[in-house]
Amino acid sequence: YLLDLLSGLGDGEGAGVDCPFGWPIAFAEAVAAHADHRPWPGHADREGHYRDLRLRMTDRVTDAALRPLTGRGPLSVSMDKLGATAARWAHLAHHLAERGHPVDRTDTGRVVEVYPAGSRAVWGLAGARSTGALVGVMPWLRFEPGARAAYEGNEHAFDALIAALTARCAVLGLTSRPGGAEEEGAAAVEGWIHLPAADAPARLAPGRS
Repeated sequence: YLLDLLSGLGDGEGAGVDCPFGWPIAFAEAVAAHADHRPWPGHADREGHYRDLRLRMTDRVTDAALRPLTGRGPLSVSMDKLGATAARWAHLAHHLAERGHPVDRTDTGRVVEVYPAGSRAVWGLAGARSTGALVGVMPWLRFEPGARAAYEGNEHAFDALIAALTARCAVLGLTSRPGGAEEEGAAAVEGWIHLPAADAPARLAPGRS
């Protein structure tokens, strides 16, 4: 079902996936060295190497943007349970590619990596998941009967709503992109988190997009 949805995205449509699209380059290289019985890298700069093992380039960029707002940044895909989710996504991405819909990890396509907690923080919604607070910054937002209660009653459903809104921002070019060759090169391997612009809620209003 999910593969059918992602394969069927049309012009102007996008999907936001709350999952890392890859692992830190340094982590992948270190694991490959270990599997090949080569020396573990990073002995010259253990502190810097450990940081690079834990966080992707996009994680560090996102952390710098969010820490002043929330005091925290993204979790580590290599040193946390999040890695299991990333492995499942890698499996799905493989099958999407087989169907002729490869996912660009730099997030220039229709399927993009999002971080709902980060999107909420950018929009001043870092507290409890609340449709009332969301409507406060997006007064144009309307809900089908019963949908609002579903979002209020399930944090995963609410995050899915934020992911969809962030994906729409990405389609319209209202999210952060890799800046420069170094970030673009890293994103092509590791993935890239789309953080929406702070003024995106107003620019998403009907008639503005």
